[in-house]
Amino acid sequence: MVDETITETVPEIYEVYPYLHVRGGAAAIDFYKHVFGAQELTRLAYPDGRIAHAELKLGAVTVLLADEHPEYGVRSPLAFGGTGSSIHLHVDNVDRLARRAIEAGATMVREPADEGHGERQCRIRDPFGHEWLLGHQTESVSPEEVKQRWEAEFKPD
Repeated sequence: MVDETITETVPEIYEVYPYLHVRGGAAAIDFYKHVFGAQELTRLAYPDGRIAHAELKLGAVTVLLADEHPEYGVRSPLAFGGTGSSIHLHVDNVDRLARRAIEAGATMVREPADEGHGERQCRIRDPFGHEWLLGHQTESVSPEEVKQRWEAEFKPD
């Protein structure tokens, strides 16, 4: 009989970096700097101008970015007509940031609204196909209260 016990420990995860693949990397970097106040840390570009790798600082978080590379199967959300994920930015004023993003070319997916879990939120899609959930806290709500509000809102008739 083979002993299938795993004796290794799971490596500690130190950080997680979203890695965005975009169509138009240089324009995306400019958009994120203008709208979100991102600080550009690194930019490596091919001779044709495509971004091979960039690092941006958004608050305390590092976001990585590169142009899409269809030849390697790496595509932006624009290639698929949607996205399989979104990035939640916790900010000081959702409405102000949403207006700024829209003025810079983003599309409003869901208008700002106060949510039962104590956050005002909206969802935008940037010109490169990535969706951003913008939120700021409006009240402190316990996990129990969040659950009660959720169940009351989605209670079957």
